[in-house]
Amino acid sequence: MTIDQVRRRLSEVCSLQAKLDAEKLALSARMVSLLHDPVSPAYVIPERELVAHGGLTSREARTIIARGLVTEVAPDMGAVLASGDTTAAHVDALGRGLKIAGVEREAFLAHLPELVEASTTMSASDFSHLVTETAKSVVTDDGLSTFERQQRETFFTIRTETDGCVTVRGRFDPISGSILKSKIGRLVEAMFHSGDKTVPVDVMPWIEPNDHRQAKALIALINGAHHTDTDMTVRAEVVVHIDLETLKNGLHAGGTCRTALGADLPVETVRRLACEAEILPIVLDGRSVPIDVGRSKRLATVHQRRALEAIYRHCAIPDCEVPFDHCNIHHIEYWENGGPTDLNNMVPLCSQHHHAAHEGGWKLTLNPKTRKLTIDS
Repeated sequence: MTIDQVRRRLSEVCSLQAKLDAEKLALSARMVSLLHDPVSPAYVIPERELVAHGGLTSREARTIIARGLVTEVAPDMGAVLASGDTTAAHVDALGRGLKIAGVEREAFLAHLPELVEASTTMSASDFSHLVTETAKSVVTDDGLSTFERQQRETFFTIRTETDGCVTVRGRFDPISGSILKSKIGRLVEAMFHSGDKTVPVDVMPWIEPNDHRQAKALIALINGAHHTDTDMTVRAEVVVHIDLETLKNGLHAGGTCRTALGADLPVETVRRLACEAEILPIVLDGRSVPIDVGRSKRLATVHQRRALEAIYRHCAIPDCEVPFDHCNIHHIEYWENGGPTDLNNMVPLCSQHHHAAHEGGWKLTLNPKTRKLTIDS
């Protein structure tokens, strides 16, 4: 097959997958209606049936049920999914928009016709951004209700499995989550730079080394760990991206108020943090390109990573949706070949594209003024 034939086939498969996803939603809805049949109810649990007869995991089954709640509220979205003109990822994005809108759901749904239309032409990533901005525009309390809900949804569970191992699972509001990730991340970075001398990485092939380090770092923190380089208690760091106009006067069109992990925050919360925190500003020029941060080293400095976070929410490769936090900082001109460690020579790349840049024969070129990345093979 030529590349054009591959692309056409991928589009056909995408449409078929959308129709199959819509069929699962229809079957799930039918099970709910059977459960509530006033004449002859069938005592079924949709999640269990999807696992037992649909070949799904429990998590996938819960996703189907949650998706069904979205199409129940927005049937037009379900219709374009059934026709193969949008995808389940677009439906999920709409669901996230409904959560952001909260009590302003009706105001958000007033935009549903144009959102449904946009879902048939936009990529899932672009559509998700559109939905988020639309939901934020109808929230009248500056996002406070959303953050309060996230705080109420914070939990942490510990369960002992049949083989004796312990499984932990949790969900944290953006501030608590950023603090936890910051503390664990600093210990993981210290482990990595020390060559894992203190905690050797010896894991099964299916375990990511950094996931192993994170588990060890969590235990170390609980045991009162200190930073291995400075012997100082590990400090939490919450990085917030907010433009000056939003900080002073509240959200506005094009404004930003989010954590480095991509979670939106209410402006009032950020103002409170600003009163209590050590503020480390990143200065942007007219093209939103950070300047004068960090010092040249073999690896990107903390300040340089902050600056790159301000530019990139995801992997620098166009349309790649891997979050910045899961990326490696790549030297366009390799360090081994004399490439400097400065912003004009660095971009974040996910693991797959990082391998493509090194072993896959890709040649990357970065325009330092526009940050446009060109890929040549």
